[in-house]
Amino acid sequence: MELYLFNNNRELAGLVESYEYLRWTRQYTKCGSFELKAIASDENIALLKIGNILWKNDDAEAGIIEYLEMTLQEQEYITVIGRFATSLLSRRIVWGTEILTGDLSAAVSQLLNNHLISPVNTDRAISGVAYTPESMGVPVSTQVSFRNLMDTVTNLCDAADVGIKTAFDPVAKLFTVQLYAGSASQAIFSKEYENIMGQIFTESLLSFANTALVGGEGEGVERTFVTTGGGVGFDRYEIFVDAKDLRMEDFPDDYEAALLFRGNTKLAEQAMIQAFDVTVNQYGNLTYKVDFDLGNMIKAVSKRWGISMTARITTVEESYDRDGMSLSVTFGKPLLTLSEKLKRSED
Repeated sequence: MELYLFNNNRELAGLVESYEYLRWTRQYTKCGSFELKAIASDENIALLKIGNILWKNDDAEAGIIEYLEMTLQEQEYITVIGRFATSLLSRRIVWGTEILTGDLSAAVSQLLNNHLISPVNTDRAISGVAYTPESMGVPVSTQVSFRNLMDTVTNLCDAADVGIKTAFDPVAKLFTVQLYAGSASQAIFSKEYENIMGQIFTESLLSFANTALVGGEGEGVERTFVTTGGGVGFDRYEIFVDAKDLRMEDFPDDYEAALLFRGNTKLAEQAMIQAFDVTVNQYGNLTYKVDFDLGNMIKAVSKRWGISMTARITTVEESYDRDGMSLSVTFGKPLLTLSEKLKRSED
């Protein structure tokens, strides 16, 4: 594995020869991130600059440096942090209102073309970014106004359980946004199979909801309401979803479908938290990117804890240091970070 640096014109600037550690965190429905710490040599200071692109030659994605810190301890160190190139979407908002209907891929294409790839205002365009549409078989019926573009797209992906990544072609100097559906894998992770070194199981109903009353256009008894979900009795957890921004005139063919989509999207956000975090045994019977990878549906078993769950790999964190590579994998829906909770409270 080699680390290459490109400037913001996507021209090769050099190669990082040595570093203390690298954390490379891949995520299925969200934008991945990285952190690199290195000795502050003249070469590293010249390469590790805000806006430069970090590309790991064994990965399709690349990261953009967004934070830099210089420290003096026993030695001088430089630490850079950033997000993968999908973060380019976060530099734009949905400038106005977009009515999104049809397949998820078509909706994402509409959003990217109108607000990043070929917007009417050419000042908003980012050159060298493409999108490869491929039908995902997921219907979308909603509208969005003045929201961050990356949040809008990744929220749609999260609700549909569809992956998103932005591949980097260093020769063509091109970033290509792609949607994909993770496949099933026959791999089984278990302490008993000696292919994991540690495990954490999390289950939570603290933010759970399974039934939504969605309020659409209108006032009082004239307001349109729909209900979605299927909770009953003790196991019914209700929420109200205000969807007054969805107007009948914008969805003349099926207004109810738009309200149901809004409600189901909110329920997907508030699904039960159930996650298995494992530290993979690199010398076990499973090989990363061969037997399992980000997005795969995997079975995780703990006989001692009485747990057997089949879930998607939603996060993979690769860590590199002087001792080599270590790998942490998250299956299922993990707990929200504080920033994610704050974002959702603003919706």
